Amino acid sequence: MKQNRPFGAFPYDTMRPLDYSLENNNNGSIYLLIAMADDSEVYWNSYLPIFFDRMSMSMREHMTASVSDYGLTSAHAVYLIALKLQGAMSQKDLSKFLDMDPANTNRVVKVLREKGMIYDDRVSQDSRNYKIHLTAIGKELAEKAMHETTEWMNEIVSGIPKEELYSMRNTLIKILVKMNVDIEQYMSSEYTNPFYTYLLTNPPKAGEVFHESLITDDEDN
Repeated sequence: MKQNRPFGAFPYDTMRPLDYSLENNNNGSIYLLIAMADDSEVYWNSYLPIFFDRMSMSMREHMTASVSDYGLTSAHAVYLIALKLQGAMSQKDLSKFLDMDPANTNRVVKVLREKGMIYDDRVSQDSRNYKIHLTAIGKELAEKAMHETTEWMNEIVSGIPKEELYSMRNTLIKILVKMNVDIEQYMSSEYTNPFYTYLLTNPPKAGEVFHESLITDDEDN
């Protein structure tokens, strides 16, 4: 059902109404934006960072809840998950995979080591060439965080067609490429393998990385 913007839905000039579609879901009725007046773009463009921050905060809070019994947060959980998914890695490769600052990785690794979640295989205290491994409890906690996060996200997106979810994900990746002009060179480097390379396909298939797919997509158009 198409109708003008419901009063109070967005703080915008009522003389320039937006078109909305009223839909019903398990949580009641919601309004979906289906057409936007040109100058209303300022609201999306100006406040989109806050919009994403709000989503990110909710996701981080949920992931933190899955590891909080061990005095950890989502900032630590993503490192445990990375090691569970990718196996043992050097601290440098771990930073590259998560696209994190090495100084941040150093702090997180120190905490995880103190908590008994990880260990390294260095042969002496002065060794620089070593990999970081998950302990048994580290693996268990990584699996718990992944499982609970996946279950929660599945609940959040329930009722949304998979085609819409895939389209949204691929659109976000294309926006990232537009925002970061160096990302394609970064992604195609033989020396790095950040998590971005696994985001395009759902689930990812061996050998597929998003920058190659985007290049193909652009050429087709």
